[in-house]
Amino acid sequence: MSDNQKFSAHWLSEAEIPMANKFYRTHKFRGKARRHDPCMVIRDRDNQIIACGCLRQLTECQLLAGVAVVEDYRGQGVARLLLNSMAESFSNRTFTFPYRHLMPFYQSLGFAEADKHGQPSAILDRFSTYQKQGRDIVLMRYQVQ
Repeated sequence: MSDNQKFSAHWLSEAEIPMANKFYRTHKFRGKARRHDPCMVIRDRDNQIIACGCLRQLTECQLLAGVAVVEDYRGQGVARLLLNSMAESFSNRTFTFPYRHLMPFYQSLGFAEADKHGQPSAILDRFSTYQKQGRDIVLMRYQVQ
């Protein structure tokens, strides 16, 4: 159980990954968990999944993706609990593409805006694809403390 007794963080086993995808579908979030990618959920007191995030394993790096919190639980520290709990698996090879308005939040968790030059092609290709879809996103990289 976490410090915040209302919520608890759990890594899903491979067999539990479909629960993450059901969460995304039920709450109409973009996101898909893949069986071999580490995926963490936050559960409420009733053991319901209220947030999810995954680490997409790519060549030489990983992408923090699918970070989503149920609307009724936003503003209660759930996303911060999720990402702080996932941080044990972050390295300086961890990237994310948050929406521009979320940059200060991600900066507070140790991510910094990254120059596109010299980044892994697996990251740049995805970033470019998402930008072409019209998403106002920023390329960020985790800074190991």
